[in-house]
Amino acid sequence: MEEKPFDYSEIPFLFGMCAESQCPQSETCLRQFALRNIPADVTFVSTLNPAWIKERKGKCRYYCSNEKVRYAKGFICTVKALTLRVEEAFRMRLILYFGRKNYYLKRRGALLLSPEEQTYIIALAKKMGVEQDEYFDGYVEQYRWE
Repeated sequence: MEEKPFDYSEIPFLFGMCAESQCPQSETCLRQFALRNIPADVTFVSTLNPAWIKERKGKCRYYCSNEKVRYAKGFICTVKALTLRVEEAFRMRLILYFGRKNYYLKRRGALLLSPEEQTYIIALAKKMGVEQDEYFDGYVEQYRWE
């Protein structure tokens, strides 16, 4: 799969970037990576407080890995594999987990599923008797902006 160039518009508005180039984790930190890839036409950015950075001791608690994560896109194939007897229980448990609106957005793939959410869905589906090779409709690799 061809690697697409970094898209600055994917960075969430309030994602704090880091300007501490002396940090031992700077080469693998998403906050540093984002700061290094700001286009010249962007005037203001959200950054971590430089005074706080200088005062910190030990490992930075705001470190974010710059490795891409595999997000799932939709799980309609799993819903279709459920028996009628357990389909409603499956849906209700996921609505309690995600909330009603997010359940439907995530089910159809409009909102991506994190690795933790994928694990939860697979465990719930298996508990409901669904054993299949693939539980999700598709996957995308993205940075984890959390």
